[in-house]
Amino acid sequence: MATGTTHRVPRGYRPAIAFAALVLCTSLIPVPESGSTAVPALLGVSLDKWVHAGSYGLLTGLLAWGRRTRSVAAVALFVGVAVTYGAGVEVLQGLVASRSTSGADFLANAVGAVLVGVAWLTVGRSNDD
Repeated sequence: MATGTTHRVPRGYRPAIAFAALVLCTSLIPVPESGSTAVPALLGVSLDKWVHAGSYGLLTGLLAWGRRTRSVAAVALFVGVAVTYGAGVEVLQGLVASRSTSGADFLANAVGAVLVGVAWLTVGRSNDD
């Protein structure tokens, strides 16, 4: 009889995993058709794109916080994880009748992840001085 090993998610990553699940669930909920109403903008960018950037930026920050690292390699990995996750969610949205895959949303996801990754490293370096 073979003995199995139990793999546990490190406690620090739990907020990131919970947030990723929330993002997935809210991204795949069908939305009613709203017609051609204008989307509000901030600094010339639609609020929808700010939400995308903020969400994937937050995911990147939660991953880095969960690892408690300021390593460039680790933070770059977390940015890559967030960007890849965002791409996957965008693809899945294409399977939902009232949603669609959006390159602009993917770009906003990536920008948010990269900006928070850079900020995480920058703030960490300035606090070490």
